[in-house]
Amino acid sequence: MDEWRGFTDKVLYCVQFSAELDDIEAARVGGLIADGLLGDDPPADRSRMLAEALRSKEPIIEGDWQPHGEREVRAFLTALLTEIAGDDSTRQAPA
Repeated sequence: MDEWRGFTDKVLYCVQFSAELDDIEAARVGGLIADGLLGDDPPADRSRMLAEALRSKEPIIEGDWQPHGEREVRAFLTALLTEIAGDDSTRQAPA
């Protein structure tokens, strides 16, 4: 199993009931990741796993539980990768 699959499955689980995978949803999931709610992987590992998933020729979606298509998921993961790359350097600790 590819290392990226576990992380992307966590991400996709968070959006399975989302009507659209847009920038607003990328910001929401990026916040979950930054807050450590999708695991405690270091920021560089999160970015690496998303990038590996996007480079992979394998389908990111496995099974029929995800209502969003492969193209839509890949576009969302690209937006999410951009979101977490920005959050890693600008996110402030909660007060």
